[in-house]
Amino acid sequence: MVTTQGARVAIIGVSSQLGPALVDALRQGNHDVVGLSRSREGSAVEGSAGKGSAGKGQGECPIHHYDSTTLTVTPPLPAIDALISLAPLPGIDEILHLVHALGVPRIIAFGSTGVFSKAASSSELERDFVRDQLDAERRLATAAQAAGVRWTLFRPTMIYGAGLDQNVTFIRSMIRRFHLFPLPIGARGLRQPVHVADLAQACVKALGNPVTFDQAYNLGGGEVIEYPEMVRRICQADGRAARLLPLPAFLYRWLVRAANRFPGLGYLRDSMVDRMFADLITDNADAIRDFGYSPRGFQPPGPIRQGS
Repeated sequence: MVTTQGARVAIIGVSSQLGPALVDALRQGNHDVVGLSRSREGSAVEGSAGKGSAGKGQGECPIHHYDSTTLTVTPPLPAIDALISLAPLPGIDEILHLVHALGVPRIIAFGSTGVFSKAASSSELERDFVRDQLDAERRLATAAQAAGVRWTLFRPTMIYGAGLDQNVTFIRSMIRRFHLFPLPIGARGLRQPVHVADLAQACVKALGNPVTFDQAYNLGGGEVIEYPEMVRRICQADGRAARLLPLPAFLYRWLVRAANRFPGLGYLRDSMVDRMFADLITDNADAIRDFGYSPRGFQPPGPIRQGS
């Protein structure tokens, strides 16, 4: 089984928003890290600490390519002690087939606390998301157990910190374009944003910890704040005045529907307005007890620069 350090860990989805932070965290824990990808593009991914700070990073993570049909890997890999999947959970079957083909004894996968917050959504797409996630969770547990693979599932809340999310980054872009952020009147839903570096540390701490084997954990940030306060902090981090524009909910919905038609904003839906009024938080108690999970409070990214 995986040791506390010196393990060889493969990451699927290493180019995702969590990938570079995970590469750094694993390397700092003295683990060897490689990426696995179906794409033939690219041969390495840089850790987050190395971007824009020459000499301070943890180096590049080499990428090995696998064929999803034959499950062969090129260039060939030595024995892998654990695989961490950052890919969407509904694709877990293919990943488990690869785990079996490579003889990997340990897997950590990521789902979402959206299985709880979106269960009663007015959006059929979001209800389908919940169904697909729950089905994938069951397949992960059942197939891994049948194969003798020790699994752990992490369900994070709203992820931020890499500039690739659709929440904090969207708010930042609105502030940059319009110097204000419209908000439905009365929308004070609670949020618990979780930083990519804290999720990466959770993987490192759980990797060789037997207590976490065959368990699922909800992972939120270290602070619960109201939605308007989250927006204010993002403004302040960018060195801007916190200009919130209160709008009637019906008008806000109309704006969302209008924005949905523009390129790159197709993910905006009425249900997102509903969630601004809802509390989207979780309980970190199990993760704190089992592997010392210790996430930071909400620390939004720094000043916006032109071209960022």
